[in-house]
Amino acid sequence: MTGLAATPDDSRKGQDRPAPPLRSNPAYRRLWSAVAISETGDWLLFIALPLYVLQASASALDTSGVFLAELAPAVLVGIVGGPLVDRWHAGRLLTALTSSQALLLLPLLWLGPERLWIVYAVAAVQAAITSITTPALQAVVPSVVEPRQLSRANALAQTASNAARLVGAPLGGVLLPVLGLDGLVVGDMASFLASAALLAASPRSVPPSPAQPSGRLAAIGDGARAVRRNPTLISALVVSFLAAVAQGLFLVLFVLFVLRSLHAGDQVVGLLRGVQAIGGVLGGLLVATWARHLAARTLTIAGLGAFGLLSLLTWNSPAVTTETWWYLGLFIAVGLPGAALIAGLLTGTQRTSPRGVLGRVLSLIQVAQALGQGTGILLAGLLSSTVSLAVLLNIQASCYLACAVVAVIGFDPIRRPGES
Repeated sequence: MTGLAATPDDSRKGQDRPAPPLRSNPAYRRLWSAVAISETGDWLLFIALPLYVLQASASALDTSGVFLAELAPAVLVGIVGGPLVDRWHAGRLLTALTSSQALLLLPLLWLGPERLWIVYAVAAVQAAITSITTPALQAVVPSVVEPRQLSRANALAQTASNAARLVGAPLGGVLLPVLGLDGLVVGDMASFLASAALLAASPRSVPPSPAQPSGRLAAIGDGARAVRRNPTLISALVVSFLAAVAQGLFLVLFVLFVLRSLHAGDQVVGLLRGVQAIGGVLGGLLVATWARHLAARTLTIAGLGAFGLLSLLTWNSPAVTTETWWYLGLFIAVGLPGAALIAGLLTGTQRTSPRGVLGRVLSLIQVAQALGQGTGILLAGLLSSTVSLAVLLNIQASCYLACAVVAVIGFDPIRRPGES
């Protein structure tokens, strides 16, 4: 792979010359394409499965179970799998795991209204694998681009992810009644196999981390100690947990919001989730364009604050209007700060974490996100029948504003030489 991370001295020298454009970096191009293809397939099922379960069971708590089934394996495998990211060649690891994800979708072809347990089992296994593939993808980016390109590279990766969502989410809602769940399962399997083929063809000159811990428990502890010693990493962990609580609330409450507050149907569920990616694509492109002028701290704080305020406006708008066009505009708008906060949070973590334990630090953040999302899902499932939907949604939006306060207090404002 090209563009290995430079030393501080090399970074200062490199400031006088323009960095090669990311589009000329074959390793990064393959990663970008693999993310776009795989996540397009994922979004087909991400929308379709909860709708299928809701239609089959008519229960918000059963719908929550689709997401809750992912949490225990995501936490367990995320904790013990972090050292794999630091020890193994990322290309081989990602190829093997992505290929296995395609095969492990097969049981969904036998799904029926009386066999909903299959959904929970597949969701659990897929979440376990994703808890390794996500930090692996994030950890490899600093090794294939120059340090000053890191913010731009992360922003463009978010653009790929949001472009996949823009295509996959509306299709998931629209095609479910047309092709049935089986057709969407086959589509997701094909996306995993195509992604694995791209990753398999990637150059493999980047070695595993030189840090080789002697034992599994010691390896896990190294990541936790790295977080405890660094205020930025502590803040990133707290922000990741609180934002995931908000996301967990959203996953369940959003469907209820569309069906009950807006009096709309399944197509609007998929449409609104999809159009948010328009703002995400635009936001990712803007961040990528202005990456050299925007610190990770600024991106994170501004993104969280704007995301929270736009969420408050969205959840309280039914008192004025339930017109679909208004919510289309709001969901597009909220994608802009969403792209900024994700790029800022990830870039700050990648820059601050010691290189030898980056995979473990990113895995711990993934675990925090799983725990936070589980907390939000449980709260939504348990409280949605006793607490006003509007109250729960306003609490959800306020979580993002609390995250912005944490980032203001804890994120290191100092930018390293040669990095943007």
